[in-house]
Amino acid sequence: MKNKFLKLGIWCLILIALDQLTKYLVHHYMQVTKELLGNFLRIEYSQNTGVAFGLPVPYPFLIVGNVLLMGLIVWIINKEFDMDQPIGKLSLVLIISGALGNVIDRLIRGFVIDFIGVLRWPNFNLADTYISIGILLMIVFYGRIKRTNK
Repeated sequence: MKNKFLKLGIWCLILIALDQLTKYLVHHYMQVTKELLGNFLRIEYSQNTGVAFGLPVPYPFLIVGNVLLMGLIVWIINKEFDMDQPIGKLSLVLIISGALGNVIDRLIRGFVIDFIGVLRWPNFNLADTYISIGILLMIVFYGRIKRTNK
C-alpha cells in the first residue's frame, strides 16, 4: 500500500516540477508574445490573480478554497473510484499535481502564471492542463474506474 502511494507521490512531484519549471522560464525569460501557430497557439505571459478564466476572488478565499477543494476531490475519488485501475491513478495524479502547482504559485507569488494561449481562450498553464485532462479521463472512463463494491 505504501509503495503504491509513494509511486503516485513521485509522479505528482515530477509533474509539479515540470509545471513550476515552465512557469519560471516564462516568468524570467519571456519578454514578448511568441506565436507558434499564428494566432492559434502562442506563448504569452500573463498573471492570473483570480480563479478559472481570471474571475476575481479575494486571496484568502482562494487559498482556503483550493485546499478544501483538493481535499474534497481526493475524498470523492477515494470513495467512488477504483484506484487499482491505472486510469484512476493517472486521473488522480493529474488533478492533484495541477491543483498543487497552482496553489504553489498563489502562495509564493500571490498569482498564477499563465502562458499558453489558444485563439481567444484565456491563457492557461500546464497545471490547468493536468486538471482538465484528469477530469476528462474520469468522465470518459467512468464506467471502468467506478467502484463496484462500496
